[in-house]
Amino acid sequence: MLKKFRIIAAGLALSVMFAACGAKEEVTTTEVIEETSKEEVSETEASKDDKVADQSDTVEAGDVTEEGMTPIGVSDIKEGTYQVEVNSSSSMFKITACTLTVADGKMTADMTMSGTGYLYLFMGTGEEAAAKSEDSYIPFVEDESGAYHFTIPVESLDSAFDCAAFSKKKEKWYDRKLCVKSSSLPVDAVSAEAKGEGDKKEASSFPDGDYTVEVSLEGGSGKASVTSPCKVTIKDGKATAFIEWSSPNYDYMLVNDVKYEQTNTEGNSTFEIPVDAFDYKMPVVADTTAMSKPHEIEYTLYFDSKGIGGDTSKNTELKYATQFSIENYSEDIKVLTVADTDKFVIARGDSNVPSDLLVGATLIRDPEKNIYVASSSSMDYFRELKKLDTVTMTSTKREDWSLTDVQDLFASGAISYIGKYSAPDYEKLVKDGTSLAIENTMIYHNPEVKEKLEELGIPVIVEHSSYEKHPLGRLEWIKFYGALLGCEKEADAFFEEQVGKITEKEKISKKVAYFYITPKGVANVRKPGDYIAKLVEMAGGDYVPDMGETEEDNALSTMNMQFEDFYKNVVDADILIYNSTIYGGIKDTSELIEKNKLFAGFKAVKEKRVYCTDLDVFQRPTGICELLKEISDIIEDEKNEGGEYIYRVK
Repeated sequence: MLKKFRIIAAGLALSVMFAACGAKEEVTTTEVIEETSKEEVSETEASKDDKVADQSDTVEAGDVTEEGMTPIGVSDIKEGTYQVEVNSSSSMFKITACTLTVADGKMTADMTMSGTGYLYLFMGTGEEAAAKSEDSYIPFVEDESGAYHFTIPVESLDSAFDCAAFSKKKEKWYDRKLCVKSSSLPVDAVSAEAKGEGDKKEASSFPDGDYTVEVSLEGGSGKASVTSPCKVTIKDGKATAFIEWSSPNYDYMLVNDVKYEQTNTEGNSTFEIPVDAFDYKMPVVADTTAMSKPHEIEYTLYFDSKGIGGDTSKNTELKYATQFSIENYSEDIKVLTVADTDKFVIARGDSNVPSDLLVGATLIRDPEKNIYVASSSSMDYFRELKKLDTVTMTSTKREDWSLTDVQDLFASGAISYIGKYSAPDYEKLVKDGTSLAIENTMIYHNPEVKEKLEELGIPVIVEHSSYEKHPLGRLEWIKFYGALLGCEKEADAFFEEQVGKITEKEKISKKVAYFYITPKGVANVRKPGDYIAKLVEMAGGDYVPDMGETEEDNALSTMNMQFEDFYKNVVDADILIYNSTIYGGIKDTSELIEKNKLFAGFKAVKEKRVYCTDLDVFQRPTGICELLKEISDIIEDEKNEGGEYIYRVK
């Protein structure tokens, strides 16, 4: 209002000035106001543009709706609270969980984000958000674990809607599209009309093979039927059904006006006919000779697709791992899911991948070549499975590898350093035809790297083996790599062999601490729910410090403790194991005391029961059973000097 007053005043002043000067050209107050307003609008629009990310700032948005989806409104959904899946148009806007609440004729979605990079959401485009005041934005809510939540209104399911996200780092609005999937709701939550039951599924959407499917018949007098289930063969994307009638009186059938003769001469009439599609009533005509003269009768056949696809009973059984799953859809098609969120379809050769299987998934075909491994601990699975020849690039330098096999490959030029994981050489990755990138969870601190790799057409698997809470869960990740690299039998055999070596020890009253000291003098320890803490317990010791946490509290595997708190919890520990992974190891207790003089008073230092890990502990996850034995040995034998993974500090 103040600005408008100044504009009007300026306009009046100019009018008086022009009049006093006897100007020949007439300039009205309105024209002055209009010109001044145009300048203000231009400034405002420029300000808006600065707040909205353009195409150069982000990758092209992906589709969030899927074939066959139709919007489903709140009136078609039963009231309640449901865990649902949400498709996002951007890998940078990752939703790890979502709770849909349906009540009082409205729907809201509580979305849990994978990161903390966004401050606000706005139900609309970024341009619209930039023009609105802050009170129209949806702020985040942080839960006890530190995860960000946004609660947004939802008009309908199975439809795309705009949701702009304000980046904390870039201070800009990014356009996103979301779609809440009705298929993730319980069967009885959506009305039959809204579910679109009976939607056609083309034969080409299923893999080739022989199947047994349920088939039902409608039409005619209602007395005839066909044998169910029936055999269906799919080859080259086309389906053929073997139909047997309940009567011997049918001499031919018509499908799409094409005539198919009876295939037998005795018993009930049988036919081999094409199947247009599954899950819909396919019209057919059958000619019967049971009447006084042959008569064509119209029927429909409904082939249920539930009998087609992978046998879930053949899915890979996991005994300890919780951070991945393997679905054996067919011999040449595997579905790998990481952390319940990232889905990958691994296909080999020219196998026909069902379109339904690709929904929300990344297709990786024949990945056994030119792999970029940024996660150094992952390399050990390749080594154990004798698949190092599939890796050509890594983000760990030669001198930082403890695996001699990898060092040898560096020497021969078979593997090269591609730059730090946070700044890889994209040009070389593309030039070398990289088929796959394997990152660890550190990449979430540099999400733009993952987005860039995917933009270049390089699939990215973020492996979560370090998040396993049981030591053998981390070992069991070899099954994941076995499925990825096509050597499941070798992976299973190795895992069973290693597990066969394990015998948990009886408890010995020995307190064991596993830690390192940061450059700032803070103690970094493993949480009680971490696999190292569990390993100590399996070896017969008592892990310290014990903060009384439950496994559910351990979203992260480590935590920092101020040295005063660390001292109180660990000063009387019987054994200290120093973790060399991050800042290197120690050779003498004097080095430990140099980090903090209070170490001189620690029981384990006085009794010279201080050990240090070798780099192999981190880079050799397949050696977890040997590590367990070494920890067990140093707990049982005060004079034990350690072994391959742990050595005694002088």
